[in-house]
Amino acid sequence: MTKNEQLNRLFDEWINKFPHYKGKFKKDGIINEDTYNEQNTKILFISKEPNDVNQEEGDYRVWWRSEVKWTFSYRIAEWAYGILKNQLPPSDINNLSKVDRIDAMKKIAFMNLKKVGGGASVNYDVLKRTIITEKDLIVKEIKIIEPDIIIGSIGQFEFWNHLFGDKLNEQTVYGCKVFRNSHYKVVHYFHPSYRVPRAMSYSLLQNIIHSEIFKKL
Repeated sequence: MTKNEQLNRLFDEWINKFPHYKGKFKKDGIINEDTYNEQNTKILFISKEPNDVNQEEGDYRVWWRSEVKWTFSYRIAEWAYGILKNQLPPSDINNLSKVDRIDAMKKIAFMNLKKVGGGASVNYDVLKRTIITEKDLIVKEIKIIEPDIIIGSIGQFEFWNHLFGDKLNEQTVYGCKVFRNSHYKVVHYFHPSYRVPRAMSYSLLQNIIHSEIFKKL
């Protein structure tokens, strides 16, 4: 059974356990399993929730195989491209083509903690309850994906404690917290849509990934 087949089975379990997701569940996971498996460094991007007040069902794996649009997915594609290309200069970010972005997306995995859409602003109380209530399923999804590096744009650092426990031994690199959990190196990072210059957020992430502290985690 492939990883995405395992994820589909997990999503069925998720909806059966939480029926309010039926007809609203947004699937995610490994965008293209063949290219993901070929990568020496497997990257998982984790975000909070889909930005969709209509709460329609869908699948990021389908969307991002053929199309990358809006700031959110542009930033993820750029960050992935830079990490996998081993520190692409920030000055080259503006030159990424549509083909480059789609190619980068096919090499990564992506998931939201909350599987039903919300608005532009996250209700952190609701998100916290979701993480605590659905922890086992969220952690199981991460384990199926088996990343080497997690770039987590989940807002509050305490949410990692709810997922992985209180003893994370986090360190601070260039103002961002990093830690190792099991087989994963984790960067607690800005949301991809955060209003900062794209070259700045890109360069900062590259510096963190290539720092001695992160390499030794």
